[in-house]
Amino acid sequence: MHADLQRTLDTLHSATDGLTAADLAWHSPGKWSAAQIVEHLTKAYASTAYILNRCVEAGQPKARRDTWRERLATFVVVGLGYLPSGREAPEVTRPSDHPPADVVAGAVATLRELDEVAARAEARFGAAVALANHPILGPLNVREWRRFHLVHTRHHAKQIARLRRELREEAVSRRT
Repeated sequence: MHADLQRTLDTLHSATDGLTAADLAWHSPGKWSAAQIVEHLTKAYASTAYILNRCVEAGQPKARRDTWRERLATFVVVGLGYLPSGREAPEVTRPSDHPPADVVAGAVATLRELDEVAARAEARFGAAVALANHPILGPLNVREWRRFHLVHTRHHAKQIARLRRELREEAVSRRT
């Protein structure tokens, strides 16, 4: 597995390690549960694998020219590793409440699929050719797609850590 996607996998495992299905399903009112966050990540991995695979099958990139705003956004997210909060997830990546017990295994399988497709795309086009458009960042190459998923997963791992803290606090308050 490519190093960035291995770190993505490690981050996912670290964030969800030890969580039961009930823990994964728990959430604050109006917020996503850890299971929904993992499902969102899974859909993001799957979406990237799909579009990269389409590029490989077609034998050509699907990317358009980027704008200066997209270049700046890509620099911030991919270059600096910072994903700002507050943006609504694209429709295609919104969770649909899969069973919590299945989401982590599904994310791992999809991430492995993404790694395989990205390797094929890199072998076909190289690592520096913009292949497909991210809905916010614009055109990304294979290296940038891998790095995006690492940054994106780390962003959501922080949210899962916050959910863990809230869950512990709720458990303590129920005991007292």
